[in-house]
Amino acid sequence: MKKAIIMIVFTLLIAGQNYLNSQSVAFKESLDSINAILKANPYHDGFNDVYFYNSIDITPEKELYVEMSFGGPFKWVYKVKISDLDISLNKDICRESPNSICWVCKQSDSGLPVSCVQAEMIMEDGGSEKENASNICLSFSGRNLICNELNNKLRYLFGRVLNNSM
Repeated sequence: MKKAIIMIVFTLLIAGQNYLNSQSVAFKESLDSINAILKANPYHDGFNDVYFYNSIDITPEKELYVEMSFGGPFKWVYKVKISDLDISLNKDICRESPNSICWVCKQSDSGLPVSCVQAEMIMEDGGSEKENASNICLSFSGRNLICNELNNKLRYLFGRVLNNSM
């Protein structure tokens, strides 16, 4: 009898672990899909003829991590807790700008803007400069009309993070 109970508990633990691993794989695949789209569609600054490459990650602390590089002497890294961003469905982000998706920090209780984003410029020589910002953006080429696809994937990803199903 004890052996049967132990086997049942053990089986349930393994099943639970497999479920968590499958969620983790789906989450990683979602991140990889977004980064593949961003890599294939860099933002082009036509005036300076520079391509900016963006990539994202989600930290275990539920922070959105955005890296923007261009092959130059520095790169930008932005970090923000996803729960601090206004990711409401009220706006058509892609209609406003077909080559970037931006989110602003939630307003404080008094209605004042909040600087919830940590922006850091990291130089090749190891130096860095940090500042706070009130928004965070992902930029990409608008030529392939990928904004809606990226926006949907990001909303899905953020929903999973905020619902603790990473």
